[in-house]
Amino acid sequence: MTQNVLLAGATGMLGGRIAHHLLLEPEIHLRLLVRSAERPNQQALLKPLIERGAEVVQGDLSDPPSLDRATQGADVIISAVQGGPDVIVDGQVALAQSGARNGARRILPSDYGLDLFQATPGEHLMFDLRRTADEQIAATGIQQINVLQGAFMEMFAPGAGTFDDDTGTVTYWGDGTQMIDTTSLEDTARMVARIALDPGVQEGKFAFAGDRLSILDATKVIEAQTGRTFKHLVMGTEAELRAAHSQALQETSHPFAAVLLAYQLYMLIGQTNLSHLQNGRYPDVPLENFTQFAARALPQRRTA
Repeated sequence: MTQNVLLAGATGMLGGRIAHHLLLEPEIHLRLLVRSAERPNQQALLKPLIERGAEVVQGDLSDPPSLDRATQGADVIISAVQGGPDVIVDGQVALAQSGARNGARRILPSDYGLDLFQATPGEHLMFDLRRTADEQIAATGIQQINVLQGAFMEMFAPGAGTFDDDTGTVTYWGDGTQMIDTTSLEDTARMVARIALDPGVQEGKFAFAGDRLSILDATKVIEAQTGRTFKHLVMGTEAELRAAHSQALQETSHPFAAVLLAYQLYMLIGQTNLSHLQNGRYPDVPLENFTQFAARALPQRRTA
């Protein structure tokens, strides 16, 4: 039987790849919720999806009537939206409420990342927002699947922050040996598409990871792939990171400074590491490890 899927956030980086992989699945009808399809950049992103059979429905997370039109007949709702409280909490909850009113079976909120349910309340704004949304979504009665895949491997590519191409440095807190769960964006999208359509998946957390490695491990892989040597820039100890994070929490005018430090803290201490990984649920969806990701995504080692 054909499953009707509604995807919010299809013009984002992850959402676009989720849409791509959903359209590879048999017997689905994909509907894309967008605020406006008139802007040139959105038209360019949506056109290849529409050409492959996706339907665009105009709606806004702040407009319940438009959400009711979008969720009418939907079996599964996938959210890949990003933003502040108005989007992550108010918007996603409104989307779930509309889905519940119209008989949708399940929703996958935009939780993708570390295990936010293990985070200490008040330390990480974005994790707090997502937990709040998930609690309110649960109250609607719709089945909720919380997809967790760790950090995106793309975060560790040169130029993304940890590795600085211009200065040739790798920056981290602690000694760089803490193991971190990580998955490529592409594999995350592939898994989300399969999980969303799998009737056997139980509600609650669904965790998987392409690799578990440390910053030092990642450095060796990147150096071997690119032929570059990165100088290590150690920011400080766990105690110093906690102090910096506590100070950032007091600077309410710049909340995302504390968010970034909270990410680094949780990766350093392993508090939000994933458990009960379901990597093997789909044998035809092998997850690439970090070495494979680097070979695919990074420039090859220069040879004389």
